[in-house]
Amino acid sequence: MRGKPKFALLLALAMPGALAVERLQSHESIMAAMMSLIESDFRQRNEDFQAEPMKLDDRLRLPLCEQPLEAFFPPGQRESGFLSVGVRCVGSRPWTVYNKVRVKVYRDVVVLKKAVRHGAILTEADLDLQRRELGELHGRFFTSVEPVVNKPVKRSLAAGAVLSPDWITVPKMIRRGQKVIIQAESTHFAVKMSGEALSDGEVGQRIRVRNDQSARIVEGTVAGPGLVLIEL
Repeated sequence: MRGKPKFALLLALAMPGALAVERLQSHESIMAAMMSLIESDFRQRNEDFQAEPMKLDDRLRLPLCEQPLEAFFPPGQRESGFLSVGVRCVGSRPWTVYNKVRVKVYRDVVVLKKAVRHGAILTEADLDLQRRELGELHGRFFTSVEPVVNKPVKRSLAAGAVLSPDWITVPKMIRRGQKVIIQAESTHFAVKMSGEALSDGEVGQRIRVRNDQSARIVEGTVAGPGLVLIEL
């Protein structure tokens, strides 16, 4: 019986790998790779943000990577909220793991200083810019007051409401049946011709127009009152 421990010790010395402990990738290094990607991406976009990674499963055991870890965003990534981030190893024993990072993005958005009634014309005195977290907003919003000033609202709104483009009446620059100027442009020349609008249109909206001379129907972008641009 006394000889057995000595035999086991000699066997371990003869076979050093037999009792070797596998080196594992630390969870801290995986999380650091994820956060480095998040911070680099959002800082490049000049976003005001906060990021908090979710804790990895304690049972996750991955072999130590021989190469620097690569963090990446899977396709179809959202702008904020719980974002999925992948980390992969491309060494001799490759692996890939995914985890969630909660990202809060903050922006200055246009809000109402006071309540307004349906049809009211907004002035600068009615508006303010306030820092809001995008995840708390529902629908579209404005980031400057210029597009909103002197525009009527479609509904009564409470003080503190984040102003949405859906609540603003945008004047039509062109009405259906109106005579318009069709301006066709390329990098070398521009041609103007008369035409007829086949639908109403706001600035920046694409509408169909009929050329008076050729009767050809084309699509262009409303550039101002009675003016439709077509890129050649």
